[in-house]
Amino acid sequence: MVHWNISPHPIADVRDWSDAGRLELQPDFQRREVWAQSAKIMLIDSILSDIPLPKIFLAKTIKGGSVHRVVIDGQQRISAILAFLRDQFILEPPYSGPYLGKRFSDFNETETDNFLRYRIDFNEADNPSDREVRDVYMRVNKYTVPLTRQELRRADFPGDFLDVAEELSVLEFFEDAGVFTATDRRRYADAEYISEILAALIDGVQDKKNRLDEFYIGHTTWPLENRKAIVARFKDVLADLATIFAEWHGGIKGTRFRQKADFYSLFVAIDELRREGHRLDERPIAALVQDIRALDYGIRPEGEVDILSEYAIKCVSQANSASSRRWRADFLKAILAGTYRAVPPTGDDRTIFYRLMDDYAKADGGSMCPPKEHECPAGDGLVDVHDGALLAWGPSEVVFQTDNARWIHSSCAAELADWRIIQRPSVADDDQPDLF
Repeated sequence: MVHWNISPHPIADVRDWSDAGRLELQPDFQRREVWAQSAKIMLIDSILSDIPLPKIFLAKTIKGGSVHRVVIDGQQRISAILAFLRDQFILEPPYSGPYLGKRFSDFNETETDNFLRYRIDFNEADNPSDREVRDVYMRVNKYTVPLTRQELRRADFPGDFLDVAEELSVLEFFEDAGVFTATDRRRYADAEYISEILAALIDGVQDKKNRLDEFYIGHTTWPLENRKAIVARFKDVLADLATIFAEWHGGIKGTRFRQKADFYSLFVAIDELRREGHRLDERPIAALVQDIRALDYGIRPEGEVDILSEYAIKCVSQANSASSRRWRADFLKAILAGTYRAVPPTGDDRTIFYRLMDDYAKADGGSMCPPKEHECPAGDGLVDVHDGALLAWGPSEVVFQTDNARWIHSSCAAELADWRIIQRPSVADDDQPDLF
C-alpha cells in the first residue's frame, strides 16, 4: 500500500524541480492544459494575497539517485505558476491590485522573495506503482463535485459584470416570478442566466453562454454611467412585465413565460420596443393581456395552432441557440407591438399577424369564436376566413392586437374606409421574413 507524506513546499522548490527536469506535469492520464488566461491571473492574485491553495497530489520516486515528482492532481495550478515565473503573461484584468500590468521580472527583490516563499501544501506518495497513481487520480476527480461554469466565473472573473448579475438575480421580482429553482440559486445558475440577459442588452441576442466569458472579462471594470444605463433598462423591462401580468392569478409565475427560454425572448422583445421609443404608458392593455393568455394556452408542441406549435418546438429544440431565441423574440415582439407602438402591424409584423390569425381560424374549423367576431362589420354576413379575408380594427381602437382584430370581406374595404385595415402579404412580398 502506498505511503503518503503531507509536505508543504515553497514555490521556489517547485521552480527548482522543474528547472532540473525532475517534475513531470502531464503524464498520459492527465488532461491537457485548459485554463483560460484569466484563471491563471486570478491564481497568481490568490498567491499574492496569501490565500491558501487546495492541496496538490504528487507521486515521488527515486531515479538515478535524484528525487523525481509526477503531478497526479494540480497540473493547471503548477503550470500557471511556472508560466508566471517565466514571464509568459502579465497581471491584467480581471486582476485589479497593486501589481497590475507587471510581469514576475518586474517585481522588486522583496516582492520576488515573498512570492517564491509562498508555501503550497502537497500530498506526496512515496514510490507508488503506475496503477496506484492512476487510482488516486481517478478517486480525486471522480468523487469531487465539479464546479459549474458559473462557479468558476465567480473565481476567475470578479468585477463589475459579476456584481451586477448577482445583484439583479436576487431582485424580488424573480422570487415572485419563480424563474429560478432552489438548485439554480445554490449553484449560481440564477446569476449566469441574468448574465445572458445582460449580454443581450449589451450586444444583442447571443447563443447560450458561448461568449459569456468575454462579457465578464470585457466588463470587469464597467464605466458607471454605462452600467447604470443597462441596469435601468433591465429594471424598466421588469416593470413592464409586472404591469402585463398584474391581473393574472399568480402573476407570471402561473404562466409558461416564467420558463427561461420564454422569459429570455419576452424580455428581449420588450427591451427592443422600449429602445425604439415605445412605452406602455397609460395605454389600455386588456387586448394585449388576452393575446398573451391565448399564447400561454396555445403554445404546445402538439398544439393545433401551427405557428404556436413551431414556437413551442423552438423552446425545446436548440432552445438557447441565437437563431431560436431571435425567432421567438421577433414573434413576441410582433404581438407586443400592437400595444407598444399603437399602430397596425406592418412589414414582418403584418406577416406574423396574418399567419397567427389564419392558424387560429384553421384550428377552429374555419370559424372564429365567439361567432360575433365572424360577422363582417360592414353588415355583409359571415366572413370566409379562407377566401381572402382581411384583418381590420375599428375606428375607435387605439391598440392593435389579435384579440380586438376583426375579419372583413376584402370587397368591404372601401365601405369601411374609416377602419384600420391591413392587406395580406403576398408570397412575393419583399417584406415577408424568411423565418415566418
